[in-house]
Amino acid sequence: MLRTALEFLSDELNAYLKRKDATNFGNEDVVIISSLMTPDGTFAVVSDGGEVSKIILTLVNLEEDRVSDAQYNYRKTDDKIQIINPPVNLNVFVIFSVFANNYSTALRLLSYVISFFQGNQVFDSDKYPSINAKVDNDKPWQKVGRLLVNLHPITFEQQNNLWAALGAKYMPNVIYKIRTMSFIDLEPKMEAPPITEVTISDN
Repeated sequence: MLRTALEFLSDELNAYLKRKDATNFGNEDVVIISSLMTPDGTFAVVSDGGEVSKIILTLVNLEEDRVSDAQYNYRKTDDKIQIINPPVNLNVFVIFSVFANNYSTALRLLSYVISFFQGNQVFDSDKYPSINAKVDNDKPWQKVGRLLVNLHPITFEQQNNLWAALGAKYMPNVIYKIRTMSFIDLEPKMEAPPITEVTISDN
């Protein structure tokens, strides 16, 4: 589900950039999903020395959404009642970092990211039929229902701690909070035949 959501947002933002500035960004995808650093401590985006302009989409945090009380789910099949563990509802925090040789280009790309989400804050299958286009039908747990994307400002101190944790040098960036993703395993934890008759006895 995380992959589905981030790939969808990446594809939509790439399409937006190509519509808005086809001259500069029409030939290839600018937005990529990647960590900023590799496990060996090197920068994850490879540059061949030429002009490079990339928007790097990175997952930076997960937060459980406890607004609604989690309760067991009950599902009825033909001959049984199944008990399924309640879903885990998560808020997802992502950072869009702009890597470009030219600082002015980086600022322009960052402005496009902010403009895109200013005009598009709610993503669902009614408005975006392609939201689950990359998900196999036999893997319904990977599907995304509805995404709400909001700007998530942080303080200078939080920003300093975040970039230290990422292990990268600061780049122009913006953080967004994606609400809410529900993770659920439909495999029943308990099942029993339904109650079809009640007998009252004096004994």
